Amino acid sequence: MTQPDTTVVICAYTERRWDDLAAAVASVREQTAPPREVVVVIDHNPELERRAAAEFVGVTVVPNAGRRGLSGARNTALGLAKGDVIAFLDDDAEAAPDWLEQLLAGYRDRNVMAVGGSARPRWPGGQRPAKLPAGRRSGTGELDWVVGCTYTGQPAAEAPVRNLMGCNMSFRREAFALAGAFSEDLGRIGRTPLGCEETELCIRLRQAAPDARIVFRPEAVVHHRVTEDRITWGYLRHRGWGEGLSKAYVSRLVGSEAALSTERDYLSRTIPAAVVREFGRLALGRTAGAAGVLGVVTVVSSTAAGYLRGKLRTRAPRPLGSAALVHGPIHIATVDARTAPEVLPVPHRPVGHYRAAQVLVRDGDRTVDVLLLPVERGVVRLPDFAAPPAPRRRPECTRPPVSVVIPTAYRKHQAVASARAVLEAGYPGLEVIVVDNLPRLPEGDAWLRGEVEALGARYVVERRKGVSAARNTGARAATHGLIAFVDENIAVEPGWFDAVTEEFAADPAVGCVTSLVLPASLETDAEVLFERLKGYGNTVRWQRIDRGTAREDPLYPLSMARYGPGSCAMWRREVFDDLGGFDPLLGAGTPTMAGEDLDLFVRLAYAGGAVVHTPHAVARHIHRADWLELRERMRGYGVGLAAMLMLSVRRRPVTAFSILRRVPRGAARLASRTPELPLSDRAARSRLRQLRRDERLGLLGGAQALMRARGEGGSGRR
Repeated sequence: MTQPDTTVVICAYTERRWDDLAAAVASVREQTAPPREVVVVIDHNPELERRAAAEFVGVTVVPNAGRRGLSGARNTALGLAKGDVIAFLDDDAEAAPDWLEQLLAGYRDRNVMAVGGSARPRWPGGQRPAKLPAGRRSGTGELDWVVGCTYTGQPAAEAPVRNLMGCNMSFRREAFALAGAFSEDLGRIGRTPLGCEETELCIRLRQAAPDARIVFRPEAVVHHRVTEDRITWGYLRHRGWGEGLSKAYVSRLVGSEAALSTERDYLSRTIPAAVVREFGRLALGRTAGAAGVLGVVTVVSSTAAGYLRGKLRTRAPRPLGSAALVHGPIHIATVDARTAPEVLPVPHRPVGHYRAAQVLVRDGDRTVDVLLLPVERGVVRLPDFAAPPAPRRRPECTRPPVSVVIPTAYRKHQAVASARAVLEAGYPGLEVIVVDNLPRLPEGDAWLRGEVEALGARYVVERRKGVSAARNTGARAATHGLIAFVDENIAVEPGWFDAVTEEFAADPAVGCVTSLVLPASLETDAEVLFERLKGYGNTVRWQRIDRGTAREDPLYPLSMARYGPGSCAMWRREVFDDLGGFDPLLGAGTPTMAGEDLDLFVRLAYAGGAVVHTPHAVARHIHRADWLELRERMRGYGVGLAAMLMLSVRRRPVTAFSILRRVPRGAARLASRTPELPLSDRAARSRLRQLRRDERLGLLGGAQALMRARGEGGSGRR
């Protein structure tokens, strides 16, 4: 079997561990199976970042682009890693020379999605403390997990396990496509001993892919340094408490059965055996036995107390995209992490009340997160945001002029508002073109022309029906090298153009940049259901989607949700022209109703191009507020998808085999996006089922719609 390429990720946050970090990097460089690359992620510490970048030659050193904490740092590395297997090593651990070789040996079976190894402690002074006793023969202790090491009760030979240890673990890239990234609501932040982010990820992976195997190979060894402060009684209590809190949170996310299956066996067998052994030592006159008993009692009781406290705590904040769906009005808000209040007031509604708030968290001009938080007594209690870094931007570059194309058909007032938002975004050198599609008079709509020209924008008429034809006409009228397409029902926020154009300046190979598009309103049930089923704000992670993505996403290039919305995107003009623009047979206003954005992305992918999704450019989308309109829109998505796939096969017949190969995973992905609802929300559950049926029925009508589009005069692309 060919050995897969490997990316090794090391996350660090403090200069106090500099010697340990240098030793960890050196141990990776000396591997018998050298990695393709080593990525060191620095968690919001500019001084440490500069030092690491200067001294670690041949190592990629990057700052944490996510929320402060270990999970955010790891997720940053996921967006950069190029290896087929991504291995994680702690900054205070040294890998044995054959560490990677042993991990990779565990991937013999294609169903193995993750492999981890053992961690052996390096005690202060070389002596194990009595309060963390060892077993009689294994050399490990029941409490060694407290210091991040292999503990008694784990397998002594290669075996499948529920989860891996964070200091010594690896995953196939495909695992993250199936399960998603590390939860940034879990994981260590600085010296706060919370954890379980790898446990939650492994459980989520098994739930997403039941055939996936997670393997523990004790032969893959790292040596984990234990400092003096981690063997004090205070740390044992603090660590146990943090573990209990983390386990309680994981049990809320994935269910207590999955979250505590291993712990039940540990508490029923391993811990009682340890207590009996230590009492036996005490009976033989060995005073260390008393310390051992006290250590076990301290850690177990602190963990139990933390777990109970976590279970009693008010529901923790859940990130956008979590399984629970709030049914009812949702307040929309934006806060800055630096100045956010502890309590966010929610306005009163004349009828009913807000049950939740969708909160966009910004750090200056950077997006930190999007949270769905409960509303209690008219307020939202915001979580404690870690002290954010200074706004991080790429080196200053000349801001190129941009042409903006806004097509409109029936929502002309929204088109004017969209054009106004573009001009108020604070970017110089904008050329705004509003394309009136299907006006009642040949010369166009006098009112719309007057409003557009009063803003200083250009008014263009396109009488051929369809958003694709309107966009292509606007592109032909554009004069600049970058063309942004913004639909009439989308309003960009200030800074949108700066965040998007800097991606083009940073990477000449990028052909298109998409952005984070959030709802402008979530007042009606239709708006809430649309956001949960087809909302555009599905990720706050920066992503680069190109041919390398195929290794991590089995659906590429047909990954509809991955690209971001084409209805609010910017294209490099020469790339757009080479592709021939949008296909007039597809899109809103034609019988096919949708599919034009994905079609263009797929053609870019087959041409070897790249798309970047940046969460730092934010826009707001006006969702369908009417239930019947939403049903028609969902049917349109199905019609457009089927028509787009048929056109792809017509252009490239070999594509048929690629599509058929992806059908099972695509069906599973669609099913997994169906949100769960509390049983009390029966009406919403019924409506969800109806929307899914509408989308599936739409798929059946794709062929007929494509034939009608051709019959109505569609003649292909530009």
